[in-house]
Amino acid sequence: MAETVVPLPQLGFKDDPSKLKDDFSLPKVSVIVSHLNSVRTIGRCLSAISNQDYPKQLFEIIVVDAGSSDGSLDAVRKLAIPNLKLIVAKGCSESEGHNIGVGNSTGEVLLFTNSDIYVPANWIERHVTWLNSGYDLVGGRVFWGGDKFTFAWNMPSPQKPTHVQQQGMGLGFSNCSVRKDFLISIGGLKNLTSQHDTEFAFRATKAGMKMILDPEIVVYHDHPLGSLRASFSRSFGYALNHAIVMRTFYGKLVSGSGSSSIVTPTYVMRELLSINGILAYRELYPEALKHNIRINLLEFVFIRFLGSKLGAFVGVLRGSTIRNVSYSKIPNLHKIVDKPSKSSALFSKEKFA
Repeated sequence: MAETVVPLPQLGFKDDPSKLKDDFSLPKVSVIVSHLNSVRTIGRCLSAISNQDYPKQLFEIIVVDAGSSDGSLDAVRKLAIPNLKLIVAKGCSESEGHNIGVGNSTGEVLLFTNSDIYVPANWIERHVTWLNSGYDLVGGRVFWGGDKFTFAWNMPSPQKPTHVQQQGMGLGFSNCSVRKDFLISIGGLKNLTSQHDTEFAFRATKAGMKMILDPEIVVYHDHPLGSLRASFSRSFGYALNHAIVMRTFYGKLVSGSGSSSIVTPTYVMRELLSINGILAYRELYPEALKHNIRINLLEFVFIRFLGSKLGAFVGVLRGSTIRNVSYSKIPNLHKIVDKPSKSSALFSKEKFA
C-alpha cells in the first residue's frame, strides 16, 4: 500500500473468466473513496472493493482521508491491499477529496463510492462492461441499510436499465463510474459543500454524455440513522440541497431527463397510497433480514412516509423558496444532519436569506 500526505452487452466475463483476464482492451480503473472518521465501515468497504472479479493489476483503490481521529487511518494502514493508495489531506471536504483522488489517479475509468458502501464482486466488471459498450457515465442502485429507519428509504427496483435518472436509481457517488477524459473535458468536479455529484450529473447531461443506469449494479449502504427524526432531517437535507443545486444550475426546478429525479403525478399518487412502499418492502425485506434488519410492513410504511418522504417534500418546498439561490447556500449535511440536536439549524433563515 502506498501512502501520501497532502440490456447489458455480453463480453463473456461470466461464461469465460479467462476472457476477462486476457482482454488487453480492458481499461485501468481507479476507485476513489473520500471520507472522514469511518472506522466502523472503512475496513469492510475497502476489502469488498479489493475482492473483485476484475484483474487486480488493472485497478487501484485511492482513499483520501480528511484527517480522521477515530482510528480510521490505522484501520486502512493495517489492510493487506497492495493496490491501495492512502492520501491524508487534513480538513478537506468530500468534494475536495474526490478531486485529490482524481488528480492522483492513473486509471482511464474513475469509479466513485463511499466509505460506508459495500460493493459486490462483479461491481467493477459490470461498470466496465457498460463503458466498453460506448457509454460515458454509468450509475446503479443503492440498497439503503444499517437499520430499519434507513431501510425505509428504499424504492422498488426498476426492471431494466434506463437512460433516464429516476427515483431509486441515479448517478450519486456511492455507485458511479465515468471515463476520466470525459470528466476532465467538462471541467471536473466542483468543490461544493454537498451534492457535487448532483451538480456533475446535471453538467454531464447538458454536455450530451451517453448515460446508462443499471438496476443490477447494486451496492449496500451501511448507514444506520437511528431514529425517525434523523431520517426526516437527512431526507430534508438531501432534498433541500438537491433543489438548491437544481435551481442554481437550471434557474428553476425541473423534471424530466434533465433532472436527477423524476417526480410525476403518478409517482406522488403511488407514494400517497403507499404502493411504492409496499412493493419495496415485499421485494427487499428478505435481503434486509440477511443484514439483521427487522421491521413489519405497517412500521415500514409509517417510517417511510413520515421520515424520508415527508422530509424530502419539505426539503424541496424549502429549497424552492430560497432567495438569491446559489451554490453557497448549500449547508453541509455531515455537520448538521448527523447531529440531531442541531438539526433545527436546517430550518434557519440566516443561511438562505
